[in-house]
Amino acid sequence: MRLRTPAFLVACVFSCFLCVALAQTEPKAPPQPEKGILDVVVLDEAGKPLPGVLVSVPGYRSTTGLGGTCRFGLLPGRYAVLIRKPGYRGRRANAGVRPGETTTARVTLQKLPSRAQQK
Repeated sequence: MRLRTPAFLVACVFSCFLCVALAQTEPKAPPQPEKGILDVVVLDEAGKPLPGVLVSVPGYRSTTGLGGTCRFGLLPGRYAVLIRKPGYRGRRANAGVRPGETTTARVTLQKLPSRAQQK
């Protein structure tokens, strides 16, 4: 009986390792939907940008910067946006986000009367 050549044995061992490695690879996860961008622009009654406004969408919060804007990267869908700032009447707006697109929601906040004017 003749012994098998070392090259044949190496090929057999390599094939076994390859089969085990392929069997253990995890299936690829389905691709995630592409996110879209929601820009929220908050203005005062005079149409000027309003910084320091708290803007909330489900699961996220941000504060507007000097330009009165904040940005969210969101999965496609419809969102309820809550906008609040002390001294202003809070607002709720609805915005739709599409994959790969930027949606801009412009909101104007109304200043509440000061207590000195109420007396």
